[in-house]
Amino acid sequence: MKKKWFTTAELLGMAGLPKTRQGVNKRAREDGWEKRRHKGVQWRDVEYSLYSLPELVQHSLSLQETPSSYAVRQADMLAVWIQIYQQFYQQCSEQEREALVAHILRYGMASVLSQLRISSSDDAAPDDPSAT
Repeated sequence: MKKKWFTTAELLGMAGLPKTRQGVNKRAREDGWEKRRHKGVQWRDVEYSLYSLPELVQHSLSLQETPSSYAVRQADMLAVWIQIYQQFYQQCSEQEREALVAHILRYGMASVLSQLRISSSDDAAPDDPSAT
């Protein structure tokens, strides 16, 4: 998780915390959360350190953050599948489509790649001559 400081507004109602600013600030005072003035804010607002928040809140905050590299990989994979569909799958007959889908469902994508003599660097297909 990259972000280490959270404002009162970001914590409202999170994982059982109070739903008002006053309630969150009161809880922070009672539990002794580490705080600092919120940068660039004219009125009195503070940020609380991730590491001083209750564990349940820390966990909830970590679940909200999605790594950007994952999102990029997902978009790349979607583009690949769209390209496969547009350039290959649409050109297949209904019988070829059914056979292809049945094969993938039964044996998995690794089997298709093996038939094409393509393997990932992590696990080489058995029919791949470079695997030996």
